[in-house]
Amino acid sequence: MTEAPELIENILRKIPRPNYSELPDLYEELDNMTRRIGAILTSSPLFDRETLSVRFDKASEDVIYKIIKSDPKVMIPFFVMICGFSVRELERLYGIKDVYSLTDHPDAEKLREFVDAILDNLKGSIHIEALLYKFYKNWEEHQKRHVRGSTVEKFIIEFLRKNGYKADKIKVICKGKEREVDCAIPPDPRNPRVIIMIRYGVFRDLVKRAKEFSSEFDELSQCFPNAKFIVAYLISPHEQDKLEKVRIRIESERTGKRPYDLVILRKEDLGLLLEKMREWGVEYKIK
Repeated sequence: MTEAPELIENILRKIPRPNYSELPDLYEELDNMTRRIGAILTSSPLFDRETLSVRFDKASEDVIYKIIKSDPKVMIPFFVMICGFSVRELERLYGIKDVYSLTDHPDAEKLREFVDAILDNLKGSIHIEALLYKFYKNWEEHQKRHVRGSTVEKFIIEFLRKNGYKADKIKVICKGKEREVDCAIPPDPRNPRVIIMIRYGVFRDLVKRAKEFSSEFDELSQCFPNAKFIVAYLISPHEQDKLEKVRIRIESERTGKRPYDLVILRKEDLGLLLEKMREWGVEYKIK
């Protein structure tokens, strides 16, 4: 019988890595996470060595809890991806807020709630290759958006700093909840004058992103009603012909509500932001 480490390496060799030249660090991280997940699963009491399957149909709360506790940083993303959850769905369906916070602060009660959600959805026997492949590809897609989004955030913040403005990512407390602001001028959690909501994406993600922007605007504007709110949705270069459709979709989400103060869809349009800030009298220059 193939030993577990060799089995996992054989599975990893089959997985395509289409964006390796662009994101080599991401794929190295994915490979290492998958190795760790594979080692945990194949050494767990749920692993059937004859069929090379994980018997979730025989899982108990204690077993899943111990599997997660053995390495929360990899096993929480694993179960979120395998069950097909999103962060918002877990909160809506099971009352579990910010599930990824459990990777650093594995609160026992909250973790038990997550285990219950897993047991509610994983009831069968699944081959180890199917599990690792699905995790890898789903987490790859999840992290690609995160990495590209982070790159765009850094680009916009650096652009503003080069033009003399104090700008940075911040966390604010609004209506008793901690919220992350992608870019604020100044980066003062008590009084940001300009709030920029930043994403990188493609046209097919637009419906979801437009709703996210609008929801963030609704929440943050209650706490910072005098701030200017900017949307920066930098779309893929091959979809530049859809700029007007993108703009209409983003702005239509605010029908009957306070509109955005500016919508930016290309890096080339960041000059408009500088013009607007001069028009609004926003100072906060770097000395």
